[in-house]
Amino acid sequence: MKTGLIFALLALAACSPPAQRASTEGEAQQKRLDRATKEYSDCITRGAKEIDVKADAAGTLGDRVVLACKPLRNALMADVIAFHQIGHPKFSIDRSKAVAEASIATIEDDLRQQTVVTIVNRQTASEAPPAAGTVPAPAPAKAD
Repeated sequence: MKTGLIFALLALAACSPPAQRASTEGEAQQKRLDRATKEYSDCITRGAKEIDVKADAAGTLGDRVVLACKPLRNALMADVIAFHQIGHPKFSIDRSKAVAEASIATIEDDLRQQTVVTIVNRQTASEAPPAAGTVPAPAPAKAD
């Protein structure tokens, strides 16, 4: 009888859904890291679309866009350091900072290049002649 009861309990346990696994500290930090990365990327992308492109060279404007997003970069840096410390608790904070700086620099280089391309495209489009079939705006009247 005991054996039958044990088998019945085991069969019932096998049919039950597994217990929900609690989120780990690393998983929670990964979510914060992903969110911070997206916010930083979105800031730079948005800046490239909104900055006035008439005043300066694309490279200079790209630098301004990236610099304007520095607070989000700093937040991302803190999240990368925290994530690295979870995975490598024996590493010094300085080493985690170096890893974070290298990781963000890679992302930032790509984002800056995309920003410059966006700005150049916007500058080129603003310099393009009007499309065929459109009437140019009349020249302002000269004062005598």
